[in-house]
This record gives sequence, structure tokens and C-alpha cells, in this order.
Amino acid sequence: SVSRGLGDVYKRQLNDIVIHRSGALQMVDFIISVNGEYLNTYSADGIIIATPTGSTAYNMSAGGPIVDPRAELILITPISPHTLNAKSIVLGADAEITVEIAPRRIEKDEKAEVSFDGEHVGMLTVGERIVVKKAGTRTRILKLSKLSFLERLGKKLQGYIG
Repeated sequence: SVSRGLGDVYKRQLNDIVIHRSGALQMVDFIISVNGEYLNTYSADGIIIATPTGSTAYNMSAGGPIVDPRAELILITPISPHTLNAKSIVLGADAEITVEIAPRRIEKDEKAEVSFDGEHVGMLTVGERIVVKKAGTRTRILKLSKLSFLERLGKKLQGYIG
């Protein structure tokens, strides 16, 4: 759900939720809390919150881990963070993640775009936040290949290496 700015939006996503800077080429400060407990503030171009299914999309491109789609977890990956020690964080599937936009300048006019599985859903401004948690329903995925996840991954990695 999202408070202020987007109103109360309840939408399911399969791969990822991306909150990223909008407009000027400036970083945004993202305050991250998990289950009501402060985790970190990232100065970055954005934050990706991904499911295992979404781990091979934007999350992977941003340096996040590749995760077996059968795993039950949530990933948080900063996009182009302005620090040397910002890494992806792996959380349990039951985690409730809050991302808030913090002011970086006196004007407090920073904005961040919110996308669910690549679809724009709205904007957040300073002081607004989005809360992400696992949906109460499960999605069943039809497997069209006899190859396992690891076999497919190995073939793709070999293609990247040579």
C-alpha cells in the first residue's frame, strides 16, 4: 500500500517494484524500514524490491543476486548507490518493507517514480512512503520447458562468458 501521493493503492506484482528518481539528474535519499524497524538510508538513483521471479530482471542488471524462483524471500537492491558498501539485502518472504523519500535539499522538491513490474503507478515526494509486503494469494506459473532453473541459468551464463 502507498500512503499520500498515490492514495491507498493495493496492487499485486510478480517481479519487482521500482522506486527511482524522476526529473533532475540527482540522487534521492530512500529511508528503508523493515517490519517497522529502521534498516538504512540509501542515497541512490532508486530502490528495487524484487521477488525471486524478478531477480533475473532489473535486479540482476543493478548487481543484485539471481535467486531460484522457488525460494520464498524478498530482495532489496539499491540502484547506483552513492556508497561503496551498499549491497542487496535478502529478507524473509513475510517482511513488510517501507520506503520513504527523505529531503536532500532545502527545497524538498525531490520526486520518485513508482513502477510495478515496469508499469508506472505514480509519484512520491518528500515525506511520502510506500509499504510493500507479500500478497495473501499465490500465483501459479506454468512450466513450458523440462529444463530446471539451474540448467537454464547455466546455459545463459555460458552464453555470457563465451
